[in-house]
Amino acid sequence: MNHADQEWGRLDGRTVVTGVSYVTGPVIAAGAVVAVAGPTLRTVIPLLALLAVLAGTAVLFSLRYATTRYRITDDRVELRSGLLFRRHRSIPRDRVRAVDLTAGPAHRLLGLAVVRIDAGEQQAGLRLDAISRSRAESVRALLLAGSTAESTLAALRPGWIGFALLSSWTPLIGLAPFGAFFRVLDIFGVEPAEVGFLREAWGEVSAAPPLLVAVLAVLIVAVIGLVGALALYVEVWWRFSLSREPGGAYRVRRGLLATRSLSLEAGRLRGVELAEPIPLRWGGGARLRALVAGVDPDDDEERTSTALLPPAPRATALRVATQVLGGPALAVPLRPHPRQALRLRLFRAVWPLALAVPALAGLGWWLSWVPDALWMIAAAGVLITLPLAVDAYRNLGHGLAGPYLVTRYGAARRRTVASRRDGVIGWVIGRSPAQRRRGLMTLAAATAAGTHRMKDVGVGEGVAFAEEAVPGLLAPFLVHAPSPAPVRS
Repeated sequence: MNHADQEWGRLDGRTVVTGVSYVTGPVIAAGAVVAVAGPTLRTVIPLLALLAVLAGTAVLFSLRYATTRYRITDDRVELRSGLLFRRHRSIPRDRVRAVDLTAGPAHRLLGLAVVRIDAGEQQAGLRLDAISRSRAESVRALLLAGSTAESTLAALRPGWIGFALLSSWTPLIGLAPFGAFFRVLDIFGVEPAEVGFLREAWGEVSAAPPLLVAVLAVLIVAVIGLVGALALYVEVWWRFSLSREPGGAYRVRRGLLATRSLSLEAGRLRGVELAEPIPLRWGGGARLRALVAGVDPDDDEERTSTALLPPAPRATALRVATQVLGGPALAVPLRPHPRQALRLRLFRAVWPLALAVPALAGLGWWLSWVPDALWMIAAAGVLITLPLAVDAYRNLGHGLAGPYLVTRYGAARRRTVASRRDGVIGWVIGRSPAQRRRGLMTLAAATAAGTHRMKDVGVGEGVAFAEEAVPGLLAPFLVHAPSPAPVRS
């Protein structure tokens, strides 16, 4: 490493502009409200407050630029920051597990990038916001010992964009613009009736047949949701590519307005997860993400950062998983779970509805404003819950595939996980009262990349499988029944 890499560097001065850009949107929205509703005390005061926030943001980012320094040495990455309270953070280079490069619209216009250096521990990562794009690339290559030669494993294809229409978030995306608009009016204290076009639209809706209004509302929300889902897919996954670098790291590039380049060190890869939500499964698609040591699988942001593929054909996801794992671990036949697991799921699917039917029927008889036939809706719910219960049982399975432990579960979101057996650091056994009555348990393998569950497996079968998967780990906690005394003649 040359001497320049040992010296303290500083952020790019244009980072002040990127900081101000975060507040520009709300200022523009506040100005639009003032233009629509007129300059009143209720609308001007929030606008002035946002302008004050804009000025404060500029001062804050200027101070951060002036007081932040970073350095990469032969064995450590260091970051100093703060004015009144100085902070010096340092992580060993051999513990760096991922380097994430992100560039929003403002960063791209200015040729900057945000570098996130992750060491796999909570609050242990470092963030450089922001440095020049060329410098960010050199930092990434330096920390991951990468080179320019890469082998591409997968790249976005136009046909994959259709999987965006199968997103379970489509209805919420369709409702989001309306919620955001009325939320802005509420923040500024503007009543919807005071806005002219809203008052006129409400008058026309009130005069139209209710059934027609309901159908049009559903169609409008559906169209907005589908268009929004497509736009979101294109924005997040545009120009996606997954490649492997000679140093062993996997690199993911994606993004249209906000570009992102993430490198995952192969040494911290513990397996993969194949997720198949019902809409995506019906369309023959799946999601694939990496299991990385130190990443919380329940954290939405971190889970997105470890995605190896966008929603794509299931065959493509299995092919990429095979390349990453070094074998078809996700395609091995899995061991089924006992029939008691099916009975438990059927019981869980029926008993809430069985309680709801008489309760709703009683309310309909007691309260005049409650429809008498409301209980029929709860009764008809079994047409949904029973098939889901049967599907959940069919999806249960566990098995071994060479160095990997494979588990599968879920109905609304079926998940198949292949995790390295040598990464299992403990077993967690849970038994609910319903499971105890049926001789079942939930066996969970604890790893540095999350906990992977085998739900509703037989007690004897689960213990034997745990010992087979990781010999000796569970043995000290087992109590063996004494051998029967010999029968005397």
